[in-house]
Amino acid sequence: MESQQDVTIKNWDGTWTYRPRVKARPESVEDLVEIVTDPVRFPSPVRPAGSMHSTARMNGDDEGGTMVDMTAMNRILHFTGDTVTVEAGVTHGDLAKALKARGLQPYITTEIGNTTLAAFACAATKDSAFPGEHGQVSSYVVGLRYVTADGEIKEITEANDPQEMQLFRTSYGLFGLIFEVTITVRPTQALEVRHFGLSIEEFRKFLPVYKARGYAIMYYIYPYARRVVVELRKQHPDRKPTSRLRWQYRNKFWKQYGPAVAAWIDTNIKNKKWRVKAHDAFFYLQRQLMVQLMRYKHSWPHAQIISYPRNPKVLYLFSMWSFRETDFFDILERYCDFCDAYDKGTGFRCNLPSVGYVIGRDCEALFSYTWEGPGMSIDPASTGGPEWEEFLHAYNDFCSEHGGTPLFNQTPFLTREMVRRAFGARLQKFAAARAERDPKERFLDQYFRDLLS
Repeated sequence: MESQQDVTIKNWDGTWTYRPRVKARPESVEDLVEIVTDPVRFPSPVRPAGSMHSTARMNGDDEGGTMVDMTAMNRILHFTGDTVTVEAGVTHGDLAKALKARGLQPYITTEIGNTTLAAFACAATKDSAFPGEHGQVSSYVVGLRYVTADGEIKEITEANDPQEMQLFRTSYGLFGLIFEVTITVRPTQALEVRHFGLSIEEFRKFLPVYKARGYAIMYYIYPYARRVVVELRKQHPDRKPTSRLRWQYRNKFWKQYGPAVAAWIDTNIKNKKWRVKAHDAFFYLQRQLMVQLMRYKHSWPHAQIISYPRNPKVLYLFSMWSFRETDFFDILERYCDFCDAYDKGTGFRCNLPSVGYVIGRDCEALFSYTWEGPGMSIDPASTGGPEWEEFLHAYNDFCSEHGGTPLFNQTPFLTREMVRRAFGARLQKFAAARAERDPKERFLDQYFRDLLS
């Protein structure tokens, strides 16, 4: 097992900096037991880390503690007819490739390919949900093996202890170090994809139609134009997937070219009026390209996964809040008003479109953001900077005031009052369960101490 003392580590995009007392890179379960049971060599808090793609600061305290880099434990262990078991550090992208070779796919093929399976298993994720299915990867995790705060090796499964699985699916490493994950999979199905440009009122009108026809629904929000581009997906088990090329163009655009153009406009056009016009023109071009070009009849679902480079030259940053579907369109109108007012008051505009997902009710994880019913999200996006972070503080206030539900790992700058308002009694239940499983606070860092206290 490799270990380093007093290191400085940045997350994937460089926006968060950690200075753990020790960084350990275990290669076996025995290494994990050694880390947990030796608080002198490996001081608290002991926090797991994978690709560090979370937008919130949740991989350890500002200084001190032990960061456990799980990426060396990255073997795909075995398959059954409808499950695969992997080590904690296997990435979503690598798993998808292995499944594709066997004619299989995950139930949730979410966009970020860097994320590790242990993170998927115990943290919130998102994707548009097909009717009758869930939108979070952890809902399809049916087994876990982990090391407890006492150094014991334990296993839980959905079949034997569904209530414990419900707790673990959004436990964020606070119950133990997960080293093995079993997740359900299914045969590969061709994916039909279409895009439509709509006004907000048209989207409100057509949403029930899209749902009735069995589509999974994602959308791009252009708040300053009050327009959306709706992405409709449908699965076709009777068709063979054949196309992937347009996904590659789309992935390259959102990973590199889109943020690069947006950042160039902000850097090089100093006049506010002309800068706004340039962004509006670029947004218009985006909408036209998606509607005209991004159409597939039988594409590979695996092809939508994007592997983001570490320390990218240009950033694609986001935050997420979910809202009840019944209230969503009124809130969306207010979100557009909020963006306009914030622009007039500060001069800051998000230079990338906001994104959103239609997600069915999901009670498989205690901190599910659709616990009370179907939800729809609003995820602002930007190439970053201090003004972006100030915007997120104001956006958090807006969402909390409008009954939104955040994600601990994908909503930065949360306060305890915001999470208390969103989760209510669930927060107390989780805090009690955490204290019972880790009374000496071996895994508890300051971020979660503040939110759970």
